[in-house]
Amino acid sequence: MLGSFVLAAALPVPATPLAGMHYLVGTWNCTYRAGAARLAYAATYAYDRDGHTLRQIATWAGGSDEELLAYDAKRGWTVVVVDDQTATVMRGTGSDPNHFAYRSVYPDASIAVTFDRISATEYALHGTVRSGGKTITSVDTCLRGAR
Repeated sequence: MLGSFVLAAALPVPATPLAGMHYLVGTWNCTYRAGAARLAYAATYAYDRDGHTLRQIATWAGGSDEELLAYDAKRGWTVVVVDDQTATVMRGTGSDPNHFAYRSVYPDASIAVTFDRISATEYALHGTVRSGGKTITSVDTCLRGAR
């Protein structure tokens, strides 16, 4: 684990944080884990809106969602996640495209996520969701290539 943090610290930080996420473009094989729950999904990234937004489409057996990620120097990160039932808006601070944290602001503040680039072929999302008086902790691990 410490090696991952050292590697992430050594990764270059480009002039524009969103451009620094170019390594995500393409398809990733991911696994979501929360307690005993496990879900495999594919995440496909592409730039949109003349490179001002990074779009992720996640698909799994029986479902999908879409995520838009943008960065503004004054406001930081904005993430919008849309699925069949709802839309969630999240905001984050910092400008490092290799590690940043964001929290939901709409429809409520129940979700917190940290993005960590582990290497050129791996990243992780560490999440918490508060629901019904309980906190659910999850980890998504995403790899280029085979699951």
